[in-house]
Amino acid sequence: MESHELRWGGIAGAASMVVGIGGRLVMGNVPSITESSTTIAGYLVAFRTQILLAALLYAIATVLFLWFGVALATAFRRADESSDLPVLVLAGYVLVSVLGFVGISVFAGLTYAMTEHRPLQAIAAGPYTALTAMNVVANIAVAATFAATAVAIMRTHVFPMWLGWFAAVVAVVRLLAAFAMVNRAGALAPDAPLMIILPGVLTIVWVLAASWLLIREHLPVKATGARPVLGH
Repeated sequence: MESHELRWGGIAGAASMVVGIGGRLVMGNVPSITESSTTIAGYLVAFRTQILLAALLYAIATVLFLWFGVALATAFRRADESSDLPVLVLAGYVLVSVLGFVGISVFAGLTYAMTEHRPLQAIAAGPYTALTAMNVVANIAVAATFAATAVAIMRTHVFPMWLGWFAAVVAVVRLLAAFAMVNRAGALAPDAPLMIILPGVLTIVWVLAASWLLIREHLPVKATGARPVLGH
């Protein structure tokens, strides 16, 4: 019987992006970190249900994203069992997923606590800004993960080379986005559209492209005698 775990990993990757986008849309227009505590608290109160629902969707998306990362690591391992790169790739996806779960849990907890205990709303700007900063720093973990993925693709050739270079571009953009931490305002501020939308869109497109290749199960095989990556 043929094994299709890589195909399921591709489906999980595509689903993670769809569910994640759904979570973001549910949250509506989130306030900037430069807004007052009153504005931020008002958002948390008004969108309480949507934020908690978005947190659940993000949690599901994170699990699916990790599944996708496991499929990638498996494909790299099958193509080159002597390399440590598959382990490094898997560790990267685990790290990113852990950071995602922590951020999601803290944001959901923050919203729940401040909407249940109104006196806490006076300090809403503090933890809200801290979570934004944490999200920016997490770009370093994402950059490292995509860098490892790019190297693994170029070494094993289980994906087209253009996908490896694309992963390298995502890694560079994510790393540069992490340095938005040092800015307080403007187009390069941590929560500026450029610092959020561009890295996010590039990441989504890359994951969807890699997922599609996994779903099709037509990955090129390294010509040095490595065993086939896919089971057919």
